Amino acid sequence: MEKTALKGIRILEIGDQFTQFAGKLLADMGAEVIKVEPKEGVPSRKIGPFYKDIPDKNGSLYFWNYNTSKKSITLDITTKEGQGTIVRLLTQTDVILEGNKPGQMKEWGLDYHTLSREFPNLVYCSVTPFGQEGPWSQYQSSDIVQLALGGIMAVTGYDDVPDAPPIAPTGGQSYHLAGYFAAMGIVSALLYRDFKNKGQFIDIAIHDCVTVSTEMSLPYWIYQKEHVIRQTGRHALPNRSVRWNLKCKDGKYILVLNTYLDAKRWKGLVSWLSSHGLEEDLGDERYLEDKFRASRMENVTDVLERFCIRFESEYIYHMAQSIGLPWAPVRAPEDMIQDKHLSEDRNVFASVDHPEVNETITYPGALYKFHETPWAISKRPPLLGEHNEEFSNHVKTTNFSN
Repeated sequence: MEKTALKGIRILEIGDQFTQFAGKLLADMGAEVIKVEPKEGVPSRKIGPFYKDIPDKNGSLYFWNYNTSKKSITLDITTKEGQGTIVRLLTQTDVILEGNKPGQMKEWGLDYHTLSREFPNLVYCSVTPFGQEGPWSQYQSSDIVQLALGGIMAVTGYDDVPDAPPIAPTGGQSYHLAGYFAAMGIVSALLYRDFKNKGQFIDIAIHDCVTVSTEMSLPYWIYQKEHVIRQTGRHALPNRSVRWNLKCKDGKYILVLNTYLDAKRWKGLVSWLSSHGLEEDLGDERYLEDKFRASRMENVTDVLERFCIRFESEYIYHMAQSIGLPWAPVRAPEDMIQDKHLSEDRNVFASVDHPEVNETITYPGALYKFHETPWAISKRPPLLGEHNEEFSNHVKTTNFSN
């Protein structure tokens, strides 16, 4: 068996949407992640779409995506018996990753302060909407609430649609941000433990994670007292920039990034346009001067727009890259799957066996490539309570739910 980065590390994941991505990142790096679920399963097992469109607690594609390489046990953590099982599991556990409301784990006697007395090496990571303390700690939340409060929605949207509202990016972005920070925090705490032989508590607030991920909107306000403007497919800035997304012959859009033009790149661009007789007035020598070109950038974009509509997006992409222009097509999911650079050269997608349905399913794969400790999806997401017997025998108790 190949070495993995977190081989030998056991993690109890007592949570759902707040913790699932962090748990997946750690499990795919080799940690043994045991997902602790109630008898009916975590709520995300009810989120569609479902395998073959049949609603089933073991068929949620949403759940599958976030729970690869994990194990599942079911128990009633609200009971003394269930809480006792968690404590017994901690004799051979390195990390607790939990996503319950602030104070809930303390009510169950499973908070860090209580457990660290008996398990001083325990790394304990809590992921909550607004942190364990503070005036907002008990507030209700959701992904869209976090994107609104954290500032991301304020800088996302359109400037070519009249009276366009703020737009929330899709896909649970706030939970992904928190998942990355939680995984990094846990790995950092484990490294600290290696040197100091001591665990610690990590308090992850999703609101914090979103707020520090708003690119330049905060610095512009802090230093210039200026608000940024939402701009279609472009960075939000205090001033309006020229449009970047131009339509091609095949109906797809190309991202024409014109902020990194120098004399050499400009000459290459004009030469390319000229080879098709489509350079219009861009062959004027004055365009070699940065100030003149900047003052005429709207015209440059108009010329490029008329050029792009004449050709397929893939041709424009590869030709632009060949002359050093940072241009790219705006791709749909199916485009990513068919991209040979990703699927064949980089092996970005992973094939995972699902023996329960007698099928191999394609998953998003490695987020990073480790030379010595390669990333891998070790097994398909667990069926609900699939590992009850394994851990019931381990802790010599029979309180696991069926």
